[in-house]
Amino acid sequence: MLSRQLKSHHAISGLGCAAGVLILTLLAYALLGFRAAIAVSTGALIVSLADIPVPRRNKLPLLLANLVQAPLVTLALVLTHHSTTLLALAIVLISFCSGMAAAWGRRAFALSYGMAMMMAFALARPDLPWPDQLTLIGLQTAGGMLYIGYALLLARALDMSMRRRVVVDALYGFADYLRSKAAFFDPAQPLEAVHADLVRQQAALAEKLQTARDFAIDAHPTPQQQALSNGLFALIDVHEDMLANQADYAGLRRAYGTHPVTGLLAEATLANADAVERLAGSGLTPGPTVLGADLRPGLQPKLERAIEDLRRQADPAQRPLASAIDVLARNLLSGVERLRGCEAMLRTVPGAATPVDEVMQQFLSRSSFTARALREEARLDSPVLRYALRLTTAMLAGFLLSRHLPYATHGYWILLTIALVMRASFSQTKRRQSDRMIGNTLGCLFTALLLHWVSAPAVLLLVIFVCIAVAHASVSVRYRYTVTAACVMSLLQLHLIAPGSFHISERLYDTAIGVALAYAFSRMLPSWERRSLPALGGALLDALRDYIALALRTDAKNLHYRLARRHVQEALAALSDAVTRMRDEPASEHLSLATLNELSTQSYLLLSHLAAARGLLATRGAEMEPVQLGHQLDAARAQLTRLLASGADALTDGPAPPAPADDEAPARQLDRRIASALADTRALMRAARALGAG
Repeated sequence: MLSRQLKSHHAISGLGCAAGVLILTLLAYALLGFRAAIAVSTGALIVSLADIPVPRRNKLPLLLANLVQAPLVTLALVLTHHSTTLLALAIVLISFCSGMAAAWGRRAFALSYGMAMMMAFALARPDLPWPDQLTLIGLQTAGGMLYIGYALLLARALDMSMRRRVVVDALYGFADYLRSKAAFFDPAQPLEAVHADLVRQQAALAEKLQTARDFAIDAHPTPQQQALSNGLFALIDVHEDMLANQADYAGLRRAYGTHPVTGLLAEATLANADAVERLAGSGLTPGPTVLGADLRPGLQPKLERAIEDLRRQADPAQRPLASAIDVLARNLLSGVERLRGCEAMLRTVPGAATPVDEVMQQFLSRSSFTARALREEARLDSPVLRYALRLTTAMLAGFLLSRHLPYATHGYWILLTIALVMRASFSQTKRRQSDRMIGNTLGCLFTALLLHWVSAPAVLLLVIFVCIAVAHASVSVRYRYTVTAACVMSLLQLHLIAPGSFHISERLYDTAIGVALAYAFSRMLPSWERRSLPALGGALLDALRDYIALALRTDAKNLHYRLARRHVQEALAALSDAVTRMRDEPASEHLSLATLNELSTQSYLLLSHLAAARGLLATRGAEMEPVQLGHQLDAARAQLTRLLASGADALTDGPAPPAPADDEAPARQLDRRIASALADTRALMRAARALGAG
């Protein structure tokens, strides 16, 4: 796991950020002296917070946003620091703007964090004459501008490497998903718990796949970039094949849960996970293929013997289930072969790349700093506006309290703690309390020991360099590591800005006060997840309707189908994430977890049955009579769409899906898949109606 994280795109990005800040600081120190170097490093550090792993085309707006806010925040605080009232108003304005930045999405967190850290640095700065203040602000801005130039050059140099690493991260996410699927064959694992875990893994995988799409798809790709995007789409197809395999899992588990064959099916699933991990471990760099050898020798003959024994021992009524296990086993065993095809596409560079059309562009995430996004949140029921008001009130309370504490506190640390602990959701705030307390305690202790034994600025700058790298690299793995590294980085930077300002006991008290205030104000104008869940459920139903309209058609364009599938996966992931956050909220604010889990699980199963139907059309559609097939698909689409539109029929159970038959004709198999999809739809619509989404 450690090796996997050290090679990730987050680790490489963090190392690049740290190197940029260090290089610019050392150059400024050599040319302009120590005081100017600290100002340059401050500007570079603030801008580097926004240097997160994003496609090269999206990097400049994020960096520019932090470059612009830094001098504005500094000027606002320098101009008002002689008046408590004016300074409080400046803090209120900065805090509100920081909170409203959440309207621009997750990537704008770097902007909010940058504003909070810039506020701390500006408040810690000694009172200097105006010419000196303006000089420092100019040097700070120059440091930020130089860092942007460095970051853009580095992004160009590492472009292909970062693209590969992001796809590797998606591969690891797929391997984790497959390992979760193997739990279906363990009868000791409750089926509901396995489904819930798999939906969460699917949500995590959907996010990684979208990040990979954003990096791999380019408007005018090079042949190497084209190979990467081709391989990524092949991987997504393998994922759908694995999703389709799940269509019969529940019935087979009920019939053969304790039979040795289920253990072999689990092993076959894990063999696919091993293959994906081996492919990811190669880094996708040029070289020989890594999926040539059998990863689990002897598995196939053992599985074939177990299935043959099962056929001989089964009652005539159970032979169709044995046939279904045979089909499932063959599909799982052929998964590694499909992964070999995926590897071949990743490693085969085409002679010429194909420009991306408008449909393909729709697979990319959209992020921009527009005023429209802010206007859409200018309403009292907006979660973003409520968060901005909570944050602003908590920051004002922290500032006023810091002015009346009995010890010589530096209020900026309380404010920085509040800004970093309080998040837009109650769940995130609650989770970050302990991480922030423990991380800051460790950071303060380490900094105290370091400053006791070391005073050389060069050594302190090297420690800051390491902390920047660790903070960036661990942000998506362990937030506590990020907090500890960021604490040391901030304290050392503050020490260089204002020597002698660090007192360990005061920083620990300030951390405790900041965490307490953040938690207390998190209940002011709360945005409980229960308010958003019906809308998220409705969005999932809309996405399912669009998906059904394309999944059960033989003439649907492949890209349009892929886009509809992506929208369903994103809607399901959004619902799953909201349910996870709701679990951390007070029990009085919960909706029925059983209902929500039913909605998520049945939606996931509906996807698997439709994927199985589509796979059947691709492999055996030619064996079916075209006119009859068209009527069959038209009727199925109409039934499913009607159920999703009104849900009235969902209140009564329909006929049970037929059991598998021995040597099933493709038309009967399709009927069975459609019947299972109808049963899933009725179940999910009952849950949606109970939730208020249907």
